[in-house]
Amino acid sequence: MTLLLNNDEAERLLKMPEVIDELALAYSDLARDQAINRNRSDTAIPRPKLGASYVFKSMEGGYPRRGVYALRISSDIIQWPNRADGQHRKEKLPALPGNRWLGLVLLFSIDNCELLAVLPDGIIQRFRVGATNGLGIKMMARQNARRIGLIGAGYQAGTQALAACAVRTIEEIRVYSPTAAKRQAFADEWSDKLGIPVIPVAHAKEAVANADIVLCATNSMQPVIQADWLEPGMHLSSLKRFELPAECYRRADRVAVHTRLWEPDMLMMGEENIPDDELWAKRKAGDGIDWLNQPEIGQLTSGQISGRDNDQQITCFMNNVGLGLQFAAAGALLFEKARQTGAGRELPLEWFTQSVVS
Repeated sequence: MTLLLNNDEAERLLKMPEVIDELALAYSDLARDQAINRNRSDTAIPRPKLGASYVFKSMEGGYPRRGVYALRISSDIIQWPNRADGQHRKEKLPALPGNRWLGLVLLFSIDNCELLAVLPDGIIQRFRVGATNGLGIKMMARQNARRIGLIGAGYQAGTQALAACAVRTIEEIRVYSPTAAKRQAFADEWSDKLGIPVIPVAHAKEAVANADIVLCATNSMQPVIQADWLEPGMHLSSLKRFELPAECYRRADRVAVHTRLWEPDMLMMGEENIPDDELWAKRKAGDGIDWLNQPEIGQLTSGQISGRDNDQQITCFMNNVGLGLQFAAAGALLFEKARQTGAGRELPLEWFTQSVVS
């Protein structure tokens, strides 16, 4: 039987410390050639009437430790609006009936080819991103880190804070978002969830000042902090390269990346680039930094490289692109917990198999 789960079940079953631990094993396995990952692929078709593009995204990876292979797919309408302040943002439109999105994780057995589960990718997506940056904090931030400056109050920001609190004894978070109501709502919600003060501030610089850990969790395609705000001993964490200016990476004593599979494999119909020629050129530029020579997170979790040598170093983890292996590891953990608790619905395996060889 094939298990079908929904996001409510995934949110109830997944616990951030467990996801962090599972991903640490998966990354270490990958660093030792005991797991496998294929680079993310994005295919885009312009939809001029919508002022957007249709984007089909896929990524996949195998995790022999759990006996699984995962394929994550998403079918999206994406815009890159330019805000009044000149900031480009990436926005996925809820284009499906009921203002919904479509993203799935298919989990397969590598022992008998069985489709084990069909999982929604939404909650897994938030947890795998948060847990990955949480591992960056665990491996690279000072042991006595207590204060967080958080830039962003949206979809990913909450699980970033949750992961940080899972690996360090955090006492205070200061959060900045350009919208006052949004940062206040975030502060109210996550003060209650985390049991610590989450304080909204009116400028990004206020969030960064005196922070031990700076978390950037935005959908911006341009820098959201400045290099001259950095202080000795800080750990910087970003969800994408452009959240931090190049000078931040240059000033860091140690930089680690999620993966040296540096960019998704992108195929765009026609001449149009995403989101435009200038930004795409910047995305491909190296900023004078040898990105492909920076250590990957798996080298840190496996003990091959240390995250920091002393408390005065500035360290930085950049979560540059997602891996299908993350969905294999988190999906296997979710599948196991669902089986243990009886969650989900079972579908006949015969619906997905055939008597004709493919």
